[in-house]
Amino acid sequence: MIDYLTNLVARICDRSEQLHNGQTTSWQALREAEQLANHAYIPLLYQYIDQEPDKDKRRAAFFIITQLSRNTNDPEVIRFLLDRLRIEQDADMITAIQQDLERGLTIPGYINLEPLFNNTLSVNNNIRRSALLALRGTHNPAVEDWALGLLKRTMNEYDIYYITLLLHKVGTQKSVPSLRRLLEYHRQDVKSLAFGAMADIEKEKEAMFYMRYLQRGQLKFEAMEAIYKYADEKAIQAVTARITELLSKRRSSARMTIETVKNGFTDLMLGMEFLFKFRTAKSDIKKTFSWITETRADYLLPEEKEWVRRHISN
Repeated sequence: MIDYLTNLVARICDRSEQLHNGQTTSWQALREAEQLANHAYIPLLYQYIDQEPDKDKRRAAFFIITQLSRNTNDPEVIRFLLDRLRIEQDADMITAIQQDLERGLTIPGYINLEPLFNNTLSVNNNIRRSALLALRGTHNPAVEDWALGLLKRTMNEYDIYYITLLLHKVGTQKSVPSLRRLLEYHRQDVKSLAFGAMADIEKEKEAMFYMRYLQRGQLKFEAMEAIYKYADEKAIQAVTARITELLSKRRSSARMTIETVKNGFTDLMLGMEFLFKFRTAKSDIKKTFSWITETRADYLLPEEKEWVRRHISN
């Protein structure tokens, strides 16, 4: 059994460019490791990692054990990985372990998060930010308090982005005041994350707030997404006005792909999806859809044309 694991580690570490069925040895070995589900391999890998001096081989073993944890649903591997954060000295290795934690199982609430908390204070950018990403994988309420404390202390705009990303996952009502302040931050990606996080916490309670942002032309995609998720028919007028504005002129497909297409939706598609929910109750919505299909069909992007074809062209 250990011979197989040692061989798999060696193949993962193979850096030759020779192809087998169109793929390198390392690529094939990584895909093989992703399928492993033999729980008996886990203690063998613990021992292997503890004894192996070669960094690349330990890195490969960490990857394998993370896949086993996921495939066998064994959260105790997480405890082992967190303990290794105290032992490993190499910054790249620490970052890699934290990336494995981010991609692995949810971290149980009973596991001590101190190694990750400590690493969010590291002078190394990669260690600090990968620790923040790894903390997204736990429901421990202490994480939110820790993130809010970091947000008060740091001026680093990149750290602020990662902290906001963390709050988007773990934030509760206590994070809302900080998220509101971030809506005035100078970076658009931070403002966007903060708005989305606040909307997912406040939900329908702040529907009027989302409408005001849409009407003011601020964070328009994020406001439209929040309206789609949480607003009722009171938002129909604001959404219709935004759709009319969007289709008042032609848009560049390249520009739209970069700026306003998220998760396969443009903000126009979100607006149409929102109106579609109320189409049988509001006659004005039928007029809006008729205007789109009859006078603005050529203004639609390809994915928007497909949406219209599937929903309102028949």
